[in-house]
Amino acid sequence: MKTRASQFSITSVAFLLGVLVMAQFATQQRMDQKRVSASGVDGALLISSLVEGNARLRQEVAELDAQMDSYRSATNQSKLQAMLDELNRLKVFNGAVEVYGPGVLVTLDGPVAVLDLQDLLNELRNAGAETLALNGQRIIASSIIEPMTDGSIVIDGVAVRRPYVYTALGDPTTLETALLRPGGLLTVFSNSRQGLTVNVQRRDRLTAPVHTSKSAFLYAVPVK
Repeated sequence: MKTRASQFSITSVAFLLGVLVMAQFATQQRMDQKRVSASGVDGALLISSLVEGNARLRQEVAELDAQMDSYRSATNQSKLQAMLDELNRLKVFNGAVEVYGPGVLVTLDGPVAVLDLQDLLNELRNAGAETLALNGQRIIASSIIEPMTDGSIVIDGVAVRRPYVYTALGDPTTLETALLRPGGLLTVFSNSRQGLTVNVQRRDRLTAPVHTSKSAFLYAVPVK
């Protein structure tokens, strides 16, 4: 009887152990399946996140490229405009274009020397004249006023005769005030030049023609 009881006990224990092992195995399988399923979901989420991130980066790169193109375009346009402004300024300065604007007409009618005309030219420049012409001849920085044997004068090779009329473009009030001030050059002319008539007239619009003489450079060349 003891032997049968012992065998029954051993069999029962073995059966229970088998049941426990099978239960443990099933539980482990279910956990593994859950891990695989969770791993698949996590991987899909990760891939989706990466795709969205790359799309955002591409969009940001495209926006930055567009901003850079706009900046380059604006910068080039600004540089081009600055170059055009400088070119126009040089054209005006060198008398390469006709210009107009407010200013004064200064007339000297009577005996006057070349040095007097040169002094008046400097007086007008000092008073703020931006552009000057004498008897329709544009005067630039390199212009030369010379006397002729017949009493006339030559401006850059072109002969002009009196009355001598300066066209000065600039602020009319400033120019007139500077020219007619007591003790100024025109006052000296009026008081010391017998038979010389001096007249200053303000104008809202005056025109200075193109400088016709061409300058030739024999020795000066642009630096490369």
